[in-house]
Amino acid sequence: QIQISPVKNTVYLKGGDVSDFTFNVSNIGTDPFDFKVYASSYEVKGENYDPVFDGSKDGLKIANWFTFSQDTGHLESDTEVTINYTIRVPKNTPGGGQYGAIMVETVKENDDKSNIQAISRVGMVIYSHINGEINRCTRILENKLPSFLFNPPIFGETRVENCGNVDAELSVSLKVFPFFSNEEIYTNEEKPTTLNTLPATKRYHKELWTNSPAIGIFNVEQVIKYGSETKTERKLVIVCPVWLIVLIVLFILSIIFWLVARNRERKTNSRA
Repeated sequence: QIQISPVKNTVYLKGGDVSDFTFNVSNIGTDPFDFKVYASSYEVKGENYDPVFDGSKDGLKIANWFTFSQDTGHLESDTEVTINYTIRVPKNTPGGGQYGAIMVETVKENDDKSNIQAISRVGMVIYSHINGEINRCTRILENKLPSFLFNPPIFGETRVENCGNVDAELSVSLKVFPFFSNEEIYTNEEKPTTLNTLPATKRYHKELWTNSPAIGIFNVEQVIKYGSETKTERKLVIVCPVWLIVLIVLFILSIIFWLVARNRERKTNSRA
Protein backbone atom coordinates (compact mmCIF):
# COMPACT_ATOMS: atom_id res chain seq x y z
CA GLN A 1 0.00 0.00 0.00
CA ILE A 2 2.56 2.51 -1.19
CA GLN A 3 1.56 5.75 -2.90
CA ILE A 4 3.47 8.57 -4.62
CA SER A 5 2.23 12.08 -5.39
CA PRO A 6 2.19 13.73 -7.77
CA VAL A 7 2.21 11.00 -10.41
CA LYS A 8 3.46 13.33 -13.16
CA ASN A 9 5.62 16.44 -13.38
CA THR A 10 6.39 18.60 -16.41
CA VAL A 11 9.58 20.64 -16.10
CA TYR A 12 11.22 23.20 -18.37
CA LEU A 13 15.02 23.13 -18.27
CA LYS A 14 18.12 24.20 -20.16
CA GLY A 15 21.68 22.99 -20.41
CA GLY A 16 23.61 23.64 -17.19
CA ASP A 17 20.45 24.03 -15.06
CA VAL A 18 20.27 22.74 -11.49
CA SER A 19 16.61 22.57 -10.42
CA ASP A 20 15.02 21.32 -7.20
CA PHE A 21 11.62 19.67 -6.77
CA THR A 22 9.76 17.54 -4.22
CA PHE A 23 7.39 14.57 -4.08
CA ASN A 24 5.60 12.66 -1.33
CA VAL A 25 5.68 8.96 -0.49
CA SER A 26 2.78 7.64 1.60
CA ASN A 27 1.93 4.41 3.39
CA ILE A 28 -1.84 4.04 3.04
CA GLY A 29 -1.87 0.44 4.28
CA THR A 30 -1.85 -1.19 7.70
CA ASP A 31 1.71 -2.58 7.75
CA PRO A 32 5.00 -0.66 7.93
CA PHE A 33 7.58 -1.06 5.17
CA ASP A 34 11.05 0.01 4.09
CA PHE A 35 11.46 1.54 0.65
CA LYS A 36 14.08 2.65 -1.84
CA VAL A 37 14.07 5.49 -4.37
CA TYR A 38 15.77 5.54 -7.76
CA ALA A 39 15.52 7.15 -11.20
CA SER A 40 14.71 5.38 -14.43
CA SER A 41 14.35 6.28 -18.06
CA TYR A 42 10.84 6.12 -19.47
CA GLU A 43 9.64 5.15 -22.92
CA VAL A 44 6.66 3.36 -24.45
CA LYS A 45 6.23 0.28 -26.59
CA GLY A 46 3.76 -0.02 -29.45
CA GLU A 47 0.74 2.10 -30.30
CA ASN A 48 -1.05 1.04 -27.10
CA TYR A 49 1.67 2.83 -25.13
CA ASP A 50 2.78 0.03 -22.84
CA PRO A 51 5.25 1.71 -20.44
CA VAL A 52 8.89 0.63 -20.48
CA PHE A 53 11.27 1.70 -17.72
CA ASP A 54 15.06 1.52 -17.96
CA GLY A 55 14.76 1.83 -21.73
CA SER A 56 17.77 1.74 -24.04
CA LYS A 57 17.15 4.66 -26.41
CA ASP A 58 20.16 6.95 -26.79
CA GLY A 59 18.09 10.07 -26.15
CA LEU A 60 16.91 8.88 -22.73
CA LYS A 61 19.69 10.31 -20.57
CA ILE A 62 17.58 12.03 -17.92
CA ALA A 63 17.79 9.06 -15.53
CA ASN A 64 21.42 10.02 -14.91
CA TRP A 65 20.55 13.61 -13.95
CA PHE A 66 18.73 12.88 -10.66
CA THR A 67 19.93 13.04 -7.08
CA PHE A 68 17.69 12.55 -4.02
CA SER A 69 17.70 13.89 -0.48
CA GLN A 70 17.27 10.25 0.56
CA ASP A 71 17.24 7.06 -1.48
CA THR A 72 15.95 4.77 1.28
CA GLY A 73 13.40 5.17 4.06
CA HIS A 74 10.86 3.61 6.41
CA LEU A 75 7.16 4.38 6.75
CA GLU A 76 4.73 3.33 9.44
CA SER A 77 1.05 2.89 8.62
CA ASP A 78 -0.79 6.09 7.63
CA THR A 79 2.33 8.24 7.42
CA GLU A 80 4.17 10.02 4.62
CA VAL A 81 7.51 11.61 3.90
CA THR A 82 8.52 14.45 1.57
CA ILE A 83 11.60 13.79 -0.55
CA ASN A 84 13.59 16.44 -2.41
CA TYR A 85 15.12 15.68 -5.77
CA THR A 86 17.51 17.66 -7.92
CA ILE A 87 17.83 17.55 -11.71
CA ARG A 88 21.27 18.57 -13.05
CA VAL A 89 21.20 19.08 -16.80
CA PRO A 90 24.59 18.71 -18.50
CA LYS A 91 25.82 21.66 -20.55
CA ASN A 92 25.32 21.42 -24.32
CA THR A 93 22.29 19.15 -23.90
CA PRO A 94 20.31 19.43 -27.17
CA GLY A 95 16.82 20.88 -27.14
CA GLY A 96 13.79 18.62 -27.08
CA GLY A 97 12.10 16.20 -24.75
CA GLN A 98 13.73 13.98 -22.15
CA TYR A 99 11.55 11.49 -20.30
CA GLY A 100 12.22 9.64 -17.09
CA ALA A 101 10.56 8.34 -13.96
CA ILE A 102 11.16 8.44 -10.23
CA MET A 103 10.48 4.97 -8.88
CA VAL A 104 9.68 4.11 -5.26
CA GLU A 105 9.86 0.43 -4.37
CA THR A 106 9.13 -1.40 -1.14
CA VAL A 107 11.87 -3.51 0.39
CA LYS A 108 10.41 -6.36 2.41
CA GLU A 109 12.19 -9.17 4.20
CA ASN A 110 11.49 -12.69 3.03
CA ASP A 111 8.53 -14.36 4.72
CA ASP A 112 9.96 -17.08 6.96
CA LYS A 113 7.07 -19.44 6.15
CA SER A 114 6.65 -19.03 2.41
CA ASN A 115 10.08 -17.61 1.50
CA ILE A 116 8.28 -15.34 -0.99
CA GLN A 117 9.30 -11.72 -1.32
CA ALA A 118 6.43 -9.28 -1.93
CA ILE A 119 7.43 -5.99 -3.59
CA SER A 120 5.28 -3.03 -4.61
CA ARG A 121 6.46 -0.28 -6.94
CA VAL A 122 5.01 3.08 -7.93
CA GLY A 123 6.38 5.81 -10.17
CA MET A 124 6.16 9.47 -11.11
CA VAL A 125 6.79 10.25 -14.78
CA ILE A 126 8.94 13.30 -15.53
CA TYR A 127 8.24 15.13 -18.79
CA SER A 128 11.18 17.48 -19.32
CA HIS A 129 11.50 20.07 -22.08
CA ILE A 130 15.09 21.13 -22.71
CA ASN A 131 15.48 24.64 -24.10
CA GLY A 132 16.96 24.74 -27.58
CA GLU A 133 15.87 23.63 -31.02
CA ILE A 134 12.28 22.44 -30.54
CA ASN A 135 10.48 20.70 -33.38
CA ARG A 136 6.73 20.39 -32.83
CA CYS A 137 5.29 18.01 -35.39
CA THR A 138 1.97 16.20 -34.95
CA ARG A 139 -0.27 14.27 -37.33
CA ILE A 140 -3.78 12.87 -36.96
CA LEU A 141 -3.67 9.56 -38.83
CA GLU A 142 -7.12 8.19 -38.11
CA ASN A 143 -10.47 9.34 -36.75
CA LYS A 144 -12.93 6.45 -37.10
CA LEU A 145 -16.43 5.60 -35.96
CA PRO A 146 -18.11 2.22 -36.57
CA SER A 147 -21.30 2.02 -38.63
CA PHE A 148 -22.67 -1.10 -36.97
CA LEU A 149 -22.11 -2.75 -33.59
CA PHE A 150 -23.41 -6.09 -32.32
CA ASN A 151 -22.70 -5.12 -28.72
CA PRO A 152 -22.15 -1.90 -26.75
CA PRO A 153 -20.29 0.24 -25.92
CA ILE A 154 -20.31 2.84 -28.67
CA PHE A 155 -16.74 3.95 -29.36
CA GLY A 156 -14.48 6.03 -31.56
CA GLU A 157 -10.95 5.14 -32.63
CA THR A 158 -8.00 7.53 -32.82
CA ARG A 159 -4.46 7.13 -34.17
CA VAL A 160 -1.95 9.94 -34.06
CA GLU A 161 1.76 10.37 -34.74
CA ASN A 162 4.24 12.58 -32.90
CA CYS A 163 6.91 13.34 -35.48
CA GLY A 164 8.61 16.06 -33.43
CA ASN A 165 11.24 16.01 -30.69
CA VAL A 166 9.01 16.98 -27.74
CA ASP A 167 5.85 15.51 -26.23
CA ALA A 168 2.43 16.76 -27.33
CA GLU A 169 -1.06 16.51 -25.81
CA LEU A 170 -3.93 14.71 -27.53
CA SER A 171 -7.54 15.64 -26.75
CA VAL A 172 -10.50 13.39 -27.69
CA SER A 173 -14.20 14.11 -27.13
CA LEU A 174 -17.29 12.09 -28.03
CA LYS A 175 -20.88 13.27 -28.53
CA VAL A 176 -23.92 11.02 -28.98
CA PHE A 177 -27.40 12.09 -30.18
CA PRO A 178 -30.53 9.97 -30.64
CA PHE A 179 -31.50 9.38 -34.27
CA PHE A 180 -34.65 11.53 -34.11
CA SER A 181 -33.35 14.37 -31.92
CA ASN A 182 -30.55 16.94 -31.63
CA GLU A 183 -30.47 16.72 -27.84
CA GLU A 184 -27.23 15.21 -26.54
CA ILE A 185 -27.60 12.02 -24.53
CA TYR A 186 -23.86 11.73 -23.87
CA THR A 187 -20.85 14.03 -24.18
CA ASN A 188 -17.47 14.49 -22.53
CA GLU A 189 -16.82 17.75 -24.36
CA GLU A 190 -16.31 19.74 -21.14
CA LYS A 191 -13.84 17.15 -19.81
CA PRO A 192 -12.32 15.48 -22.86
CA THR A 193 -9.85 12.63 -22.60
CA THR A 194 -6.31 14.08 -22.66
CA LEU A 195 -3.25 11.93 -23.35
CA ASN A 196 0.45 12.67 -23.70
CA THR A 197 2.32 11.46 -26.77
CA LEU A 198 6.10 11.06 -26.85
CA PRO A 199 8.40 12.02 -29.73
CA ALA A 200 8.87 9.56 -32.61
CA THR A 201 5.86 7.45 -31.57
CA LYS A 202 2.37 6.61 -32.79
CA ARG A 203 -0.52 6.27 -30.32
CA TYR A 204 -3.84 4.47 -30.58
CA HIS A 205 -6.82 5.34 -28.38
CA LYS A 206 -10.37 4.01 -28.14
CA GLU A 207 -12.86 6.50 -26.66
CA LEU A 208 -15.84 4.74 -25.06
CA TRP A 209 -19.37 5.63 -24.04
CA THR A 210 -19.35 2.98 -21.33
CA ASN A 211 -23.07 3.21 -20.47
CA SER A 212 -24.38 3.06 -24.01
CA PRO A 213 -27.57 0.97 -24.47
CA ALA A 214 -27.62 -2.45 -26.08
CA ILE A 215 -30.04 -1.46 -28.86
CA GLY A 216 -30.49 1.80 -30.75
CA ILE A 217 -29.70 4.09 -33.66
CA PHE A 218 -27.52 7.10 -32.84
CA ASN A 219 -25.75 10.02 -34.47
CA VAL A 220 -22.20 10.01 -33.11
CA GLU A 221 -19.53 12.70 -33.37
CA GLN A 222 -15.87 12.42 -32.38
CA VAL A 223 -13.58 15.47 -32.22
CA ILE A 224 -9.78 15.12 -32.09
CA LYS A 225 -7.51 18.02 -31.22
CA TYR A 226 -3.81 17.40 -31.65
CA GLY A 227 -1.27 20.15 -31.95
CA SER A 228 -2.69 22.77 -34.32
CA GLU A 229 -4.98 20.27 -36.06
CA THR A 230 -8.63 19.48 -35.31
CA LYS A 231 -10.62 16.74 -37.01
CA THR A 232 -14.30 15.90 -36.63
CA GLU A 233 -15.96 12.65 -37.70
CA ARG A 234 -19.76 12.17 -37.73
CA LYS A 235 -21.57 8.93 -38.46
CA LEU A 236 -24.85 7.09 -37.98
CA VAL A 237 -24.15 4.16 -35.64
CA ILE A 238 -26.54 1.21 -35.25
CA VAL A 239 -26.30 -1.01 -32.18
CA CYS A 240 -28.15 -4.28 -32.71
CA PRO A 241 -27.41 -7.55 -30.84
CA VAL A 242 -27.08 -10.84 -32.72
CA TRP A 243 -30.19 -12.33 -31.10
CA LEU A 244 -32.32 -9.48 -32.45
CA ILE A 245 -30.91 -9.95 -35.95
CA VAL A 246 -31.72 -13.67 -35.72
CA LEU A 247 -35.30 -12.88 -34.67
CA ILE A 248 -35.70 -10.39 -37.52
CA VAL A 249 -34.36 -12.93 -40.04
CA LEU A 250 -36.66 -15.64 -38.67
CA PHE A 251 -39.61 -13.25 -38.85
CA ILE A 252 -38.84 -12.34 -42.45
CA LEU A 253 -38.38 -16.01 -43.37
CA SER A 254 -41.68 -16.91 -41.70
CA ILE A 255 -43.46 -14.15 -43.68
CA ILE A 256 -41.91 -15.42 -46.91
CA PHE A 257 -42.88 -19.00 -46.06
CA TRP A 258 -46.45 -17.91 -45.27
CA LEU A 259 -46.74 -15.95 -48.54
CA VAL A 260 -45.38 -18.87 -50.57
CA ALA A 261 -47.71 -21.32 -48.83
CA ARG A 262 -50.68 -19.00 -49.34
CA ASN A 263 -49.84 -18.59 -53.02
CA ARG A 264 -49.65 -22.35 -53.50
CA GLU A 265 -52.95 -22.76 -51.70
CA ARG A 266 -54.62 -20.23 -54.02
CA LYS A 267 -53.24 -22.01 -57.09
CA THR A 268 -54.50 -25.33 -55.77
CA ASN A 269 -57.94 -23.90 -55.06
CA SER A 270 -58.14 -22.28 -58.49
CA ARG A 271 -57.38 -25.57 -60.21
CA ALA A 272 -60.01 -27.32 -58.20
